[in-house]
Amino acid sequence: MEAFDLLVIAGGGLVAGLVGSLMGLGGGLIAVPFLNLVVGVPMHQAAAAGLISTLTVSCGAAGRYLRRGGLVDIFAALEIELAAAAGGLIGGFVVGFLGGPLLQVMFACVLVYSSVQIFRTGGRLKLEEGTRAQNPPAWRRHLALALCLLAGVLSGLLGIGGGLVVVPVLYLALGLGFKNAAATSNFMMGLTAVPALCGFVARGELELGIAGPLAAGVLIGATLGARIMPWIRTGWLKAGFSLVLLGTAVEMARKGIAAW
Repeated sequence: MEAFDLLVIAGGGLVAGLVGSLMGLGGGLIAVPFLNLVVGVPMHQAAAAGLISTLTVSCGAAGRYLRRGGLVDIFAALEIELAAAAGGLIGGFVVGFLGGPLLQVMFACVLVYSSVQIFRTGGRLKLEEGTRAQNPPAWRRHLALALCLLAGVLSGLLGIGGGLVVVPVLYLALGLGFKNAAATSNFMMGLTAVPALCGFVARGELELGIAGPLAAGVLIGATLGARIMPWIRTGWLKAGFSLVLLGTAVEMARKGIAAW
């Protein structure tokens, strides 16, 4: 791979890390379609690199969020992380039986869902900063565990970190503010990405020549995103990111269906 290609991958990683740290959704949600649609990396290798970017976002952003204090709800994270990690391990091994075009269409569906959910919650709740809802009902905690298991499976299948499910769970089911949910999701994602990577590594689908420069860019973007997040209006984040996800979903679905 030429030096220019490595710079392009690192640049895409920077954008992925910046957006991922701001939204708590992991760098994979941007990195995977970027690698697959722009760079032309096969879907399985793109998903493996996406998990590396997710792990890097977690390392780059979570530390700063923890040092700020008040953003990361460690109790909520530990309460649901085991389910997410178990799902990641399952998804990482199951994905080996699925074809690239099917993964592209699945990824497009996930992007549409994520875009709609983020847009719908744009002005509904005003818990931008603050503590979680006190003593959420037992059924909400059980629902959160089940959904985080699903988030882990999606993480292993698509290399996206699971934040697109975890953030709504923390935000809507457990009552965290949106920025608190994003920061807590960033804290969790690294723990979910590690077991999800096991299946990709076992099949030899982790290409370090791609994952390395991507991770370098992601680390810079994630660190920058963690620094500027407190000064960005949440509504702008949600509206802009929803549009980006929707456009990416259309293109990925088109390519997946054409290659089926």
